[in-house]
Amino acid sequence: MNKRYLAAALGFPAALTSGTAAAETRLPPITVTAPAQAGRVLPPQTVVTQDELVDRQPRSLADVLRGVAGVTVRANSRGETVARIRGAEERQTQVFLDGAPLAVPWDGRVDLGLLPAGLIGDVRITKGAAPIEYGTNTVAGVVDFQTRQSAQGSFAHAEAGSLGSGSASVVLAERIGAVEATLAAGGITRDAEPLAGPLPFSQASRSRRTNSDLDAASFFAELGTEQGDLRLRASVLHLAAERGIAPESDRPAEAGTRFWRYPDIALTQATLNLGLTLGDHAEFRATAWHQDFSQRIAQYRSVSYAALRRTQDDDDSTTGGRITLAHRLGPLDLRWAASAQSSTHRQVETDFPSGIAGARLRYRQNLYSAGVEADAQLAQGIRATLGAAYDAVDNPLTGDKPRQPSLGAGAFSSALQFDLGNGAALTFSGGRRTRFPTARELFGEALGRFAINPDLRPEQAWLADAELRLTRTGFALTLNPFLIRSENTLAQRVLADGRRQRFNLSGATSFGIDARLAHDLTETLRLELSGTALSARANAGSAPIRRLPQRPSYEALAVLDWNVSGRFDLRAELRAIGKAIDLDAAGQRVELPSAAEIALRAAIPIARLGARDLVLTFAVDNLTDAQIFPQAGLPSPGRLWRIGLRFD
Repeated sequence: MNKRYLAAALGFPAALTSGTAAAETRLPPITVTAPAQAGRVLPPQTVVTQDELVDRQPRSLADVLRGVAGVTVRANSRGETVARIRGAEERQTQVFLDGAPLAVPWDGRVDLGLLPAGLIGDVRITKGAAPIEYGTNTVAGVVDFQTRQSAQGSFAHAEAGSLGSGSASVVLAERIGAVEATLAAGGITRDAEPLAGPLPFSQASRSRRTNSDLDAASFFAELGTEQGDLRLRASVLHLAAERGIAPESDRPAEAGTRFWRYPDIALTQATLNLGLTLGDHAEFRATAWHQDFSQRIAQYRSVSYAALRRTQDDDDSTTGGRITLAHRLGPLDLRWAASAQSSTHRQVETDFPSGIAGARLRYRQNLYSAGVEADAQLAQGIRATLGAAYDAVDNPLTGDKPRQPSLGAGAFSSALQFDLGNGAALTFSGGRRTRFPTARELFGEALGRFAINPDLRPEQAWLADAELRLTRTGFALTLNPFLIRSENTLAQRVLADGRRQRFNLSGATSFGIDARLAHDLTETLRLELSGTALSARANAGSAPIRRLPQRPSYEALAVLDWNVSGRFDLRAELRAIGKAIDLDAAGQRVELPSAAEIALRAAIPIARLGARDLVLTFAVDNLTDAQIFPQAGLPSPGRLWRIGLRFD
């Protein structure tokens, strides 16, 4: 296995200076996309703080989200680790980094398993009708990552584990006069994912998952300053990776098994954030971003991965921006937001063994959104937020495919909060959101795997939430029943020739409840319980199988955390997953059984270096080596152990 990416990350300067940065005044968080301002009522939101990240010992951004009520994290058939909120389709959950969308617009997804968790300071997960700042396509909710700020200090962590797995992160964060600077590097590597049990096809080894290796490295740099009422922050992120894609092992090769590798993946994203205070109750914010993305997909003829069948070279360039103006008008606090984004995708396919390249196809999709929100105090302890927006899309370049019409749709949201006193609050929220098909859904054939459907329509969802929050000293409870009524949800069907095709369901209904309880049993022992119960079904007659695939009936997490400051921090997790269904290669229903897995974490300080601790860390994932199938033929990893050092 080539370890060049991890070696590059580990070669980043690792000397951390203690300095006095933590004692300095910090810049306001202008990178928060939709800040929780006074008087604003937001839909259900979960924040994973820096302290919680340390407890969980995540390796990647995907690991950061595991166990959050209402969020499912899994690898899809392309090997990408993606997040789904409340069983929604992958592209209905939007991902942001420091105020800019992180997903590649051609596909509408981003692989969260490639970026190291050490880069992140905290993350906000918004479920339901998301605020207008997030713009188009936020149907189910938003995952909003914030990079580590200098107020959170410098940091380093390196670990190694079974099957050649390892990860490393280094963050240097300092304040130099009026300038805050952050430099970070990280890497993730593995020779293979562990396999918990035998598989019938395309799987020779009993312990190492076929074609599941990974090497990824990332680098991040940021400069920020504050000059009077003006705040600026500029950052750049670069990711380089290569990885295999485990084949579907529930079907023989002749049934269309995907023998793919990604020998080259590169993503560079530059983001500029600006905040300007215009008065006591007025603020202007702007965010601009540019993303370059490229990848090569190598399709092989068999599980030997020796003979190429075809390659696809992708090259994407995206530029976008958002402006927000917040001000007071009489009894109302108003927020005006507008965003625009243009993305161009270039693609070349080459057949083998001839090596003759096909035509270079160009696709372009433009997204637009504009809207306004108003906050009002209706009475003592009663607040409301109302919003309306208009979203639009056009596809001016469609390669060799038919032209698509320009489309637009209205969106609205409302939220009403009652302060019940004694740390209790009840919030009702809801709205309507639209997601336009991505260019890949409209035009992509995935190296012959998909048949184009030129008649795809936008997805629309009506969302309703009720959230009860109760907070006491050492105790927190959240109950959040929800209802999602979807129209024209995109699904897949299997054609007679074995290819898949996307189509619109006439409608689907999902309902359930998210819940979380955290309770300090003693000064050193903490209990956490969280989970989601979900029912998701298509309208009668809209699909051969009404139950929507890959939606577990429940997901639950129980955590016991024993933390004796200065001595040790021990954590045990039990994660349970309910039954689900999927479709096999012929489009027939497959049952996915319920399962459970145990994870253990330990952190023990072993030395004190100045103001920082050197901590020995240990983690075991899937302790009992349980075989878990989030989708047919693609099991979750088996037992994996890792040991490391953290300097924080």
